[in-house]
Amino acid sequence: MLEYQPGACNIGHAERRKRYLTGVAGFAATALLVVAVAALHADPAWLLAAVAPLFVGFLGVLQARANFCVGYAMAGVYDVTVSGERRQPAPEAGQRADRKRAIVLSVKALVAATVGALALYVGAGLLS
Repeated sequence: MLEYQPGACNIGHAERRKRYLTGVAGFAATALLVVAVAALHADPAWLLAAVAPLFVGFLGVLQARANFCVGYAMAGVYDVTVSGERRQPAPEAGQRADRKRAIVLSVKALVAATVGALALYVGAGLLS
């Protein structure tokens, strides 16, 4: 069983699974956007909109892999239970470390999403 560790671990197995599923949904939405742009012969610039679903995908996977929830950190809570049904207030001393980690994970996801969207756009331009 996982234990709460400020700035390192604030979710357990059930919450990790939710984050993975959110990540998969973000990547699936990205795939649907790519298919729609290709099927409609739309301007490849529309692929730049993929930054939003890619952000959701990358953030979900990063959170799951890190045993860490950005939203919980910003709200000052944690849940390392097996069932994912009990949120505890994080200790004051841990909240600063949690928020710092939340910002780092969010920035990583945003950078990855931006690079991914640009790669889709450039790739579409090379294929046309």
